[in-house]
Amino acid sequence: MQPINFVWGKPAPSLLPVADLSVSIQEVLTDSAAATDALEYGDPAGPIALRHQVATSLSTFYRTPNAADEICITGGSSQGLVTVLQVLADPLRTKRVWLVVPCFHLVCRVLEDAGFTDKLRAVPETQTGIDLDYLGRAMLKLELEDNQEHPQPATKPTDPARKIYTHLIYLVPTFSNPSGRTVPLSHRRDLVALARRFDALIISDDIYDYLSYSAEGTADTPSLLPRLVDIERTLPALSTDPYAFGHTLSNGSFSKLIGPGVRTGWISTSRSLARALSGAGASIAGGCPSQLGAAAVAQFLATGRLNSHVSSTLLPAYAHRRQLMATAVHETLGPLGVQIVEDTDSRMGGYFLWLKLPGHVDGRIVAKACAEQEALSILPGEAFEVVGDATVDLSSYLRLCFSWEDEKNLVEGVRRLARVICGVPENSGDSEMQSTAAMDPSLKI
Repeated sequence: MQPINFVWGKPAPSLLPVADLSVSIQEVLTDSAAATDALEYGDPAGPIALRHQVATSLSTFYRTPNAADEICITGGSSQGLVTVLQVLADPLRTKRVWLVVPCFHLVCRVLEDAGFTDKLRAVPETQTGIDLDYLGRAMLKLELEDNQEHPQPATKPTDPARKIYTHLIYLVPTFSNPSGRTVPLSHRRDLVALARRFDALIISDDIYDYLSYSAEGTADTPSLLPRLVDIERTLPALSTDPYAFGHTLSNGSFSKLIGPGVRTGWISTSRSLARALSGAGASIAGGCPSQLGAAAVAQFLATGRLNSHVSSTLLPAYAHRRQLMATAVHETLGPLGVQIVEDTDSRMGGYFLWLKLPGHVDGRIVAKACAEQEALSILPGEAFEVVGDATVDLSSYLRLCFSWEDEKNLVEGVRRLARVICGVPENSGDSEMQSTAAMDPSLKI
């Protein structure tokens, strides 16, 4: 039986712009000055040409002003997150890291490696956005309790060019991995207000925004909601923030637009935070974390090849792939009680379908049986819970990825999944995603 993989969240080989990217790389390496610049240490903030191009692209796409000095080039969104944790957080001074759940299944490991193992907390995603009432009450309760304590000494250098935030908030607000949902405008505004009130930094993984297509399955770019960083830019300065660091940053990546191997991304934020991040020790010592990749991406952007690839290849392909898989789920799994979790405003984009299983079916059992009986790799809902926090129970969910497998395998994989679900015995699994935090007045802080 041919293996089918619905786990890998990356472009299929057929969707990689090999020929066009090869031309861009050759153009860089055959120009003596460009090649020298690409192969030497680079500006810690990233090549100025790429920062200008990213700023221009963001301004056009979101219809908001963006500037090159608000951009910091990274080695991809994961490396960008690591730099944020190194520069803007301290395990002894940062009280909690709040993650909107279901959350990206690998982010907890990054946070644990940075010393936040006992400080990770779940914030439930709801059908209409985020449980901001829970988050606000939990942060307030923690603040009131900690007022009685002496602050811990900082473990990192004291530097007016940097800031250590009291809280971190992590989420994928647009076409979330894994749920596919988009946080509505009202919740975005309220989340920014909470961050400003409690000295929190919102780390917003905005990596799927450019992969937006219509509900009819055709390539399209519906008007996107403003990013959290764009919302904060419209607000007045806070007296508690004299250096204008702000409380939001947008973590972007070319991994979903070109290919993960380019290891190039960007952080869009305030000028002060962009300057602080580019001053990270590793960037000062080694220069731009992806100098050669950044040079190739800059050329790919400058020639218009990237925009053409996204509009003519990626958007139609992902729209069609999602439609194929969604139709198969409705027709094959729907009669078994399986439902696709839909976005409240019917926005569609990204890589994933998030499935709600019938109440008697446990996602862990299904995923295990799929691997053993059907050579089908899928991720159970529990993989997207927060490590060490059982606030949100995702045992009755599954994530399916449609970006990697050949189109012919998308329908076949759903058929294999149906065979497994038909054979799963009944158990006492809860039929609804539980938010025990909402039921527990003591809150887990």
